[in-house]
Amino acid sequence: MNVFCEKESNCTVVIPDGDLSAPDCDKFKDFLLHRINDGMDHLLIDFSLVTYIDSSGISALLLLLQAARKHGGDIRLTNINNHIRDTLRQVGLHHVFRRFETRETGIDSFFP
Repeated sequence: MNVFCEKESNCTVVIPDGDLSAPDCDKFKDFLLHRINDGMDHLLIDFSLVTYIDSSGISALLLLLQAARKHGGDIRLTNINNHIRDTLRQVGLHHVFRRFETRETGIDSFFP
């Protein structure tokens, strides 16, 4: 899995490329934990290049969300496909993450 970051005025857009599942999600989680600890705590994760997420990926997202909120930030999601949306709903986390249809509305949501 590759992870790209693009700095926007209101946040950092994170673009994972590949499935968010074991074992690759550990690299994803560690990469973003370092960024959060360095002050990059307003993250919009763009799932346009992710087709699949499993329980390891869900756990990584929750850990990252806790870390971001601990630093006064947040993690929000955009461009999630039906599988990811259904997975979040099945595990009862669809209400935990703010989700946006477009990248632009997600970016604007941080500091409107």
